[in-house]
Amino acid sequence: MNIEKKKKKTIPSSQREKKRYLLLEIIGDTLSEKDFYFGFWIELLSFFGSKGLAEINPRLVLYKNNKTILKCKRGKEIELIAGLAFIKKIRNKKVILVPITVSGSIKKIKTTHDM
Repeated sequence: MNIEKKKKKTIPSSQREKKRYLLLEIIGDTLSEKDFYFGFWIELLSFFGSKGLAEINPRLVLYKNNKTILKCKRGKEIELIAGLAFIKKIRNKKVILVPITVSGSIKKIKTTHDM
């Protein structure tokens, strides 16, 4: 009896969902990566609701020196920036989230902003 391994089918890049990367600077109290991620998620959930948050699909890519890179769906980056404007506290620490730039690749953000 022969057992054949089937190769997983990958989605071609032309059919994959496009994404955008957002560089943020966190001004205020220092936060750990874990505190930032969960606090940020809870605040956006209360603002957009579960359906709105699922449409934006924000993900934390990199957190370093009070700067962070977030990933979201293309076309939803403006909604994400608007939602970030309403965040004043994360885990009972006062913060201001300042969007610096939006890009289609992480590499461009890292090279131009010393991450």
